[in-house]
Amino acid sequence: MNTLSKSLLALGLAALMTAPASAQQRRGPGGPGFGGRGLGVSMLLSNSGVQDELKLDDAQKSKVQEVAAAARSKFEAARSETEGLQGQERMAKVRELTKGVDAESLKAVSEVLKPEQLARLHGIHYQVAGASAFQDEALQKKLDLTSEQKSAVDEIITASNSELRGLFQGGGGDREAMMSKMAEHRKATLAKVEAKLTAEQKAEYAKLLGAPFELKFEGRGPGR
Repeated sequence: MNTLSKSLLALGLAALMTAPASAQQRRGPGGPGFGGRGLGVSMLLSNSGVQDELKLDDAQKSKVQEVAAAARSKFEAARSETEGLQGQERMAKVRELTKGVDAESLKAVSEVLKPEQLARLHGIHYQVAGASAFQDEALQKKLDLTSEQKSAVDEIITASNSELRGLFQGGGGDREAMMSKMAEHRKATLAKVEAKLTAEQKAEYAKLLGAPFELKFEGRGPGR
């Protein structure tokens, strides 16, 4: 099992597919019980491995930690807006909140990151998000996805959500087996989405991803 798969399960990132938060996500990024597409750019930036990959200097590290802390505070403050919501309604609200916080975070870090650092950050974000990255408006524009492709992506991820939630029902079970199933599920879902892309879009997507990056979960979470 690779490091990324282990990290995702430890973080409870079944929500990377935009599934609702569950009992397994109480300690996830962005505050207890917060799902959405999982690790946003601000949370990724607070990870020491990501900082090393981007070769951040001390001034940049200070700034991104400040941005990550602000993002966490906003997610915590917004928790009440998702309480009581279920299914598609909750997912839509979480996506809305995540989109807003990520936009503010990106604007802030763009002032201190070099173009190549920002591009690498996006690549890492897309790698971690998997198939759900294709619901990101910025990536959709970069790949010039058609309306039909966007709809296909939504349908694939909606179906994937139902399957993914089934993996966590009942809790417990063998942890390694769960990690393996989750990794296989992520891979299969991404393959279905990529199958909807043209050859040119696939090439551009690969370019945007950059070199493979293994995200290592840092125990107590970002910004300890």
